Amino acid sequence: MRKGKIIVASMMVLCVLIFLIAVAWFMLFQGEMTEPTAEEKNAAVLQAAGLLKADSQDKKSRENLYQRSIIERSVNLDSGEWVTDKTAAQGCKKLAPDHDPAQIRQRCTLADVYLVKDKYNKIQQVIIPVSGKGAKSMMHAFLSLGLDGRTVNNLYYYQQRETPFLGARVKDENWRQQWPGKKVADDNGTPVLKIVQEKSGKNDEYTVDGISGATLTSKGVEKSINYWISEQGYGPFLQRLKQDPEMLNR
Repeated sequence: MRKGKIIVASMMVLCVLIFLIAVAWFMLFQGEMTEPTAEEKNAAVLQAAGLLKADSQDKKSRENLYQRSIIERSVNLDSGEWVTDKTAAQGCKKLAPDHDPAQIRQRCTLADVYLVKDKYNKIQQVIIPVSGKGAKSMMHAFLSLGLDGRTVNNLYYYQQRETPFLGARVKDENWRQQWPGKKVADDNGTPVLKIVQEKSGKNDEYTVDGISGATLTSKGVEKSINYWISEQGYGPFLQRLKQDPEMLNR
């Protein structure tokens, strides 16, 4: 019995050491996040759209798929209107802490929108960039919405430096698979997403289970999505989309 207890205790210590080594490696050797390349962003957009079925697809195939399926547009966040003259809409301002729940520090008027079309050139999805502070790092994702501007198709985090095996699980398929069908805004366009740590199993259409052991990361996801869906973010654009779906074709 004593020998068995020693073995169990040794295994527990070994597991803790492996976890600590992984965290130390992550913190010391990963370095600062660099700006993703255009190729990396395009691949992430395709992932959010559910079109990139295999990471092993070669660069040329991804480029062709992106050109066939994605339309890049720019929107004025203040008015929610498409922007044709980007120089006229440029401008960023610092955000006060009480107006910056996602901790992005500054807000720019001009923002990107990605429209996903099918083989008949009909728009099927609207993808918006979402960023915000997690527990350890800034997290960058693409959020795919239906044409109602509030129903989630997919959420794909393509850049983050959260703690391995904890917050970094924002990329895990098991966690991401609960997002399709959730709604990030109510009928009036008000952001209402909630991420809860208590898994009651009775979540409604506005509620997502958080990542176990990663409360700060989960809250960071909630705050960042609610920010970008709000009036400060893409709210005016999404309201216009709700009232006039045909704007996607103009």
